[in-house]
Amino acid sequence: MASNELIIDDEYCRAMGSFFVSQGQQIDQIISEYVSILQDLRNRAIISGDVAKALTAYISYANKLNKQIGNISTTAKKQVDAFLSKVDAADQYLF
Repeated sequence: MASNELIIDDEYCRAMGSFFVSQGQQIDQIISEYVSILQDLRNRAIISGDVAKALTAYISYANKLNKQIGNISTTAKKQVDAFLSKVDAADQYLF
């Protein structure tokens, strides 16, 4: 039989918010290391030519990702916290 109850696991939601932040930090670190490796490759191995120009352009675009995932994951955690606050505020009228 179908139920009309909505059960929200607050602890799970909070844990997922924290998970988003930790994963975002890890991904930001990986991107930073990746860009560093690309720059090292550009400076030491592919010094000139069309490939060097293309790699320089690629590095500039990859560098734009730096710290963006962390910002997105922090925003996701804030949204989770805001959602739980709104649910708690609505719950006070029901219970």
